Amino acid sequence: MEKWIEYAPLIIVVIAYIYQNNVFVRPEQLERMHRQIIDEIENKLRDKYVEVNAYKEFQSHMYSELEKISSSLDDLKSFLMGSR
Repeated sequence: MEKWIEYAPLIIVVIAYIYQNNVFVRPEQLERMHRQIIDEIENKLRDKYVEVNAYKEFQSHMYSELEKISSSLDDLKSFLMGSR
């Protein structure tokens, strides 16, 4: 017990130092930093890349347009070949 009393001021100083200088990270700080990093990445990548849903929609639209062009070319080919 006497050892505790002897080292009590040092223990209090160490605990105060740890608390004041944020030596250990708290879960709230981690969550806040995580959110900041995600927001920063989203802002940087928003202008450079397209979302997956938008890309898939564009891709399906292009496939349907290409199918229409292909069928139109087949119709034109059969019309030109049939006129001979």
